Amino acid sequence: MQKFLILIIISIMVLSIFSCSKKSDKLKIGIIQITDDQVLDIARKHVIKALEDSGFKDGENIEIDYKNAQGDISNIVMILNSFKSSNVDLIITNSTPCMTAAVQNVKDIPVVFTVSFSPEQTGIKEVPPNITGFYDPFEMTEFVNFIKQILPNVNKIGIPFNPSEPNAVFASTKFKLEAKKIGLEIIEMPITNSNEIITAGQALSEKGIDAMVVAADNTVYSGLSTLSEICKNKEIPLFVTDAYQAEKGAAFGFGLDYSDWGYQSGLYAVEILNGASPVDLPISPLTNFQIVINKKFNDAIGLKIPDEISKKANKIF
Repeated sequence: MQKFLILIIISIMVLSIFSCSKKSDKLKIGIIQITDDQVLDIARKHVIKALEDSGFKDGENIEIDYKNAQGDISNIVMILNSFKSSNVDLIITNSTPCMTAAVQNVKDIPVVFTVSFSPEQTGIKEVPPNITGFYDPFEMTEFVNFIKQILPNVNKIGIPFNPSEPNAVFASTKFKLEAKKIGLEIIEMPITNSNEIITAGQALSEKGIDAMVVAADNTVYSGLSTLSEICKNKEIPLFVTDAYQAEKGAAFGFGLDYSDWGYQSGLYAVEILNGASPVDLPISPLTNFQIVINKKFNDAIGLKIPDEISKKANKIF
């Protein structure tokens, strides 16, 4: 009986060791996203699709630990630290705030960023060798010309933005510089959280603006449907610099294809998992721009869409 019990104990120990070794064979990937957002979700899902298409499947040969900062910048560093503590093999950041936090806090783990500006665009002068990814070149000349085509008589534009988001500061600054080149007046309205969107939107709508623009701002995007209703009631066209965000209620969206963005970033992740170093994968711009038109919004405010814009649109709904 004793020999039988010993055999059972040894068998359990062997199975436990085998199970642990099998678990450790899986590569660990931490994915961090700034907030719940259907557009960011598209990018994340396509990062995972690129991994799967290349043979890396969650639960089989990789373990994906997805964390959401719930729109709180202070949560990002805590999540990154948890990834470091659990010894992940790779971190994927989804949004500019997550990228900038990773640059500042992650030094020994490869990081691939998606749906982000580049470190240089956000004022980071020295980029660590463990960081790579794809960024938005943010061609504001095209975006401003796009607005001018739709609204030939536009003079004054309002921008609500969160000054604590480096991406929002960069985007609004670049938009202002480009808009002022053709004589447009820009009125900014800073907010600190999504609860202030209603107040900011209403205040801007009372300043005689011809259009409202949301430029790469995660905080404002989180309440875009609310802003949309304000603009619709005041018959103010609402433009966004992320094409897919138009589906939340903006009149027009002009920006990168998030599915392609996520997939390309995912392919970088694949190369790193296969042994490549981030320094061998250049931080690169994407140029696959999309135009999305919200016809329902424009019909509601009586805005006619120029034929040349409609013909170029990737999606009209």
